[in-house]
Amino acid sequence: MTNSEKRQVVIIGGGILGLACAYYLQRRGDVQVTVLEAGEFAASTTSQAAALLTRARGDLNASLFVAETHDAIKRFERDRQESLMQRSGCWHLADGDYPRTTLALYRQLAQQQTSDIQPPLIRDKNVAEISATFPWINIAADASALEYQDDGYIDPYLLAIVYMQQAKLCGARFLANTRVKGLETKAGKICAVRSTDETFECDDVLLVAGPWSKAFAREYGVALAMATVRSHYWITDTQTAIQRDMPMLIDQVNGFYFRSENGALLFGVRDSLGCYADASQLPDDIHSLGFSQDPQGWAALEENWQALIQRCPLLEQAQLNHYIAGVSSYTPDGKPLLGKAPGWQNFYVASGCSGAGIAWSGGIGKAMAAAITQQPCELDIQPYRLDRFNQRDQDMDVFSDEFQQQCALARSQKKTG
Repeated sequence: MTNSEKRQVVIIGGGILGLACAYYLQRRGDVQVTVLEAGEFAASTTSQAAALLTRARGDLNASLFVAETHDAIKRFERDRQESLMQRSGCWHLADGDYPRTTLALYRQLAQQQTSDIQPPLIRDKNVAEISATFPWINIAADASALEYQDDGYIDPYLLAIVYMQQAKLCGARFLANTRVKGLETKAGKICAVRSTDETFECDDVLLVAGPWSKAFAREYGVALAMATVRSHYWITDTQTAIQRDMPMLIDQVNGFYFRSENGALLFGVRDSLGCYADASQLPDDIHSLGFSQDPQGWAALEENWQALIQRCPLLEQAQLNHYIAGVSSYTPDGKPLLGKAPGWQNFYVASGCSGAGIAWSGGIGKAMAAAITQQPCELDIQPYRLDRFNQRDQDMDVFSDEFQQQCALARSQKKTG
């Protein structure tokens, strides 16, 4: 089959989700993918992520999306004969009644989950084991933890580029510094995508442009129920108590997470302020975006400080060397937006990953490839359909402050990675 005979799919956006979708589509053999990126590949929101690859999720379907990412990384490592991921393991800590029910849910879902390569290895940990592994934290006498042994973290830019390289090997086409100017449409179908210099005829279009997707989709009557919300974390100076290969720790009580960053402590918090930006006014360079409500994150840190030092006393004397503030596209329920755009026959969207885009990338790539090519898939995108909020509120204005505050609240209440 020649390239011209294949199904032509144009992907708008070259972050990790666009590159993952390109990989899963192009490897089919009957699809020709062209990825258009306004800047450099994986250089915007992808590069800002903490990239925790945690399997523990709120339902089995979500955990299967993450499992596919783990499986993809293992395939890449085997094929390339190199290590890509830091498999430190992840411990979910609880010392209260409600967090214990969360651990019980995680345990149940992990036992149900299947994987083509290896099921997640989970173990219950007692107070003595927790204290021995994390001597720098305070825990209650009744504390417990659930360990996922093959969880870890990855350089998000590296994973994105590997998706792209693997897609290239299958014949995908990638064009950087190619800004999309519009779509050519006829009778509810997208016929072509226009850039500044070229027109790309297509059978299907997949919009995966991160926070820029919202304003672009609005031009074609599609309301994406998400907001551009701040995600941030801090990195201390090197601490002798922090081992380079220590497991990640997620505090289910407070919503904190901790991991080693070459012997320094990287940590994140959930803050009630919920900083967000107007999606219609985003700069071309996302790294220049600031949040006037709390530019350096001091309000978020102050809000959580007493609970932080109570849990992690070493922060009282540690120096904060780095503050990294990025953006994530959050929806009111903290779940992504995946599927066909309402009112269109061949216009698809993958966005709104609510801070979990790196971990979900493989699953989203596989599920969207199946949706576009109308093939069966064990990963169900129905819970993430684009119109699920419109059915509840027909008058919803996704650009209003009220709606964006709802999305910011979803980040404040987030418990999983």
